[in-house]
Amino acid sequence: MKLLLQEQVKGLGEPGDVVDVADGYGRNYLLPERLAVPNTPENRRRIETQKLLQLQREAERRELAEAVAKSLKNALLQVYMKAQADGSLYGAVTAAVVVEVVEKAKGLNIEERWVQLEAPLKKIGDYDISLKMPGENACTFKLTVLPEDEA
Repeated sequence: MKLLLQEQVKGLGEPGDVVDVADGYGRNYLLPERLAVPNTPENRRRIETQKLLQLQREAERRELAEAVAKSLKNALLQVYMKAQADGSLYGAVTAAVVVEVVEKAKGLNIEERWVQLEAPLKKIGDYDISLKMPGENACTFKLTVLPEDEA
């Protein structure tokens, strides 16, 4: 049975590849799991269109990553959090909080998975935050966690 792969299948091929598989494997696994579709001209065109869109999205993400790296390299950002008298936070500074801070301060939409935190930050102080972005882009910036004034 000849099928057109929609997803990468380990040991079989990449999206867009035409593979010749046993009928049972195709009918019982590849087709129901939507990993492959029948090899028709219409499906080939659709797969090629998806590949082009994926490449375009990846290029846009790389451009965004380069812009973020240039803008945030050695930047100094601040976030205010509720804290106790001993300097420990009531909450924690997580990757989601870092994304919000970057968006408010610099107007950049970064992805949460780019933020490299070993653990959530739970104390007041200065921290080096690393971003690992698509391609070879990476940057580090300073984030200062300050106590929120009780008003």
